[in-house]
Formats: sequence, structure tokens, C-alpha cells
Amino acid sequence: MKKIKVVVVGSLNYDLILTQERLPYKGETLYADDLIQGPGGKGANQAVQCAKLGLETTLLGKVGSDRFGDALIGSMQSAGVNADKIKRKGQSGLGLVNVLYDGDYHSTILKGANYTMNIEDIENETELLKSADYIILQQEIPQFINEYIIENYNKNATLILNNAPARNVKLDTLQLLDYLVVNETEAEFMIDKKVDNIDQAFEAAQQLHSKIHTTVIITLGKSGVVLKDNKNIFHVPSHEVKAVDTTGAGDSFIGGIVYGLSQGYSINDTIHFANHVSSLTVKNKGGSESFPLLKDCVEIDRL
Repeated sequence: MKKIKVVVVGSLNYDLILTQERLPYKGETLYADDLIQGPGGKGANQAVQCAKLGLETTLLGKVGSDRFGDALIGSMQSAGVNADKIKRKGQSGLGLVNVLYDGDYHSTILKGANYTMNIEDIENETELLKSADYIILQQEIPQFINEYIIENYNKNATLILNNAPARNVKLDTLQLLDYLVVNETEAEFMIDKKVDNIDQAFEAAQQLHSKIHTTVIITLGKSGVVLKDNKNIFHVPSHEVKAVDTTGAGDSFIGGIVYGLSQGYSINDTIHFANHVSSLTVKNKGGSESFPLLKDCVEIDRL
């Protein structure tokens, strides 16, 4: 059986996650209840979930020449991600996250080494990218890196762009993708219309698909997922769980998407599986250390 190869090109951040009742008001000092430290960044998170689901996963990215970089590379290796292609320069990216009692979070990112990536870094890994079955991209690295990869490797692999944080991307670049994944806030940015319920997500998915003609997936948190492809548009409800911490849930979902697609699941069953993966993630505190292993994700009886 062919070994599925996944290449994630993206960010690595060291996360400092504070749990607290609310955010402080201007000029106010507020005590937090707890501190969790660990690996983060959308690229690292998505790579970890793919690896935890048993996919052969390599991460292309950069960390700093500091203790955070040491920790990030070590965490990738521990999770089963091939970290040999992670380069080091300057200061590591950091994620400063406030998690509130209801599971919502607010985050501030220090870009750090993530934004020192250049075209030469990608050109040096041409063989790796050409051998990939899936290439996963996000928006925590320079935009020109993503554009270069999409324009040069769209015929070699299934391309997935998580447009997060949301950026303006050229239509002809988006049209080269196989999958565009956004949450409601990112979808709203892309269409310049409010997206805060399922009906509006249907409209947004249809509007985006009509422009880019590729599969559009809009995640809606506890309201589930809306998907529009060339044949169907449908809604899949989320799994009902008590959310403890939603940090990384979207990244975990994308790992589930790649796993489902790689195993030949129908697109509907792929979404159900990815929902299940992310629902297990939000039941625990922390970032990628809360992501489930494949053996934890066997409850989907429809597959």
C-alpha cells in the first residue's frame, strides 16, 4: 500500500496560554488561573495532527536560535513529524493566548523566524514538494511563499490552503487550490459580508465557490461545517461536547480532513471524521498536545 506523504509549509510558534475568567479592561491588572506552555503555530499544529493520525508528515518552517526553537523542534520530533527541514534563524515565533472560561480564546502572535522564510528555502526542497501527496498551507508565513508553492506545485499534490489569518489572495491563485478552508470570520473577510449563522455560511460558500471553482469548507465552531464543491452543498453538525479549550481546534480539523481524503472517504464522511477529531481536541486544555491519536478516533461508525 502506498505511503501517503504530507508536507506542511507553515509557522511554528511557542505558545504561552493563560486561563482566566475574562480579558482585563484598559489599565486593569487581572490575575490568571493557570499557565500552559507548549508548541503552537498553525503549521506546526496541522503537521502534528496529521502525524498523530499516522500520516508521513514533514514540516517546512523556521524557528529561532533560542530555547523556544529547541523546544519546538523537539516537540515536532516527539509527535512523529519529520523536523529535518526546519531551519533556524533569529528569534522564534511566539503565541500569547488568553483562554476564557467558556473555551473562547484571544491570541497575539510574534512573527519571529516564521517571516524569514524565502523562495530559496522552498527551491531547496523541490524534490520533497514534488513527492508530496498533500501540501498544506496557512497564512502565518510570508504570502509570497504560499503563492509560489501554489503556482508551482498545483499539479503535483492536493493543495489545501487554510486562509488563516485571512488575507486577500488573488483569484487566479485560489483557483489553483483543491481545497480552501476558512472559519466564519475568515469567510466574512473574503466576501465582505456577515457570516454568523448556517444560512449565511451557505451563501458565503456558494459565493466563494462561484469565483474560485474549488471546494470551499467553512467551519462554524459549535454550529458545524458547511461545504460547497462542484456537485454538492451541505451542512454537517458538530459533535456535542463540553469545550474546555478551543485552541488549535481548526488545525486539528484540517488534519482530520487530510486523513479522511487520504483514506478514500467520501467528502461527507471526511467532514464527519474531521469534526470528530476536533471535538476530541476541545475537550482538553492546551494546543497540539491535546490532539488525538488515530486510536482515539474510532467512534465514527459510518466509516
